[in-house]
Amino acid sequence: MALTAGSITTTALDILSRYGLGDLSMRRLARELDVQPSALYWHVKDKQELFVLVATRMNAEVDSRCPSTSDPLVTAMALREILLTYRDGAEIMLLGYSIAPGEVTPGALSVEVLGEAVSHGVMAHALGSVVIEQNRGLFGIETADTGAEFISSTARLLSAGDS
Repeated sequence: MALTAGSITTTALDILSRYGLGDLSMRRLARELDVQPSALYWHVKDKQELFVLVATRMNAEVDSRCPSTSDPLVTAMALREILLTYRDGAEIMLLGYSIAPGEVTPGALSVEVLGEAVSHGVMAHALGSVVIEQNRGLFGIETADTGAEFISSTARLLSAGDS
């Protein structure tokens, strides 16, 4: 397999899914790709850029399910579902969002569609909620129906933006 930003991102997502964010290092990534760590830097500037690439790939999954004309609540639910499919998915998306929010925000939740305050509020809520949900799961902490709670609170945020 040729070493590209895409192949690096795919392998990073695989490592993330199998082992979590703690094991997603440039050395681990290079080992999985059977290259020297220095070879990665021809395609990815640094680990922060890797976070953005991985978050962008997860966002592409959301956008493929929910184009920018989709209902924002349905899009937020799809975002939650996709983030939950990757171990520490919300944490990596949060890192990517911190660095490049416009690149990792689903189209239907973008500033252009919802306005700056609502877009940022919904993304902060979604990412924070899923980070908490994933961390509670890692520690075996039982929670109520977080899906229903997520839908309800996201709907309230979106309706507050309509006022």
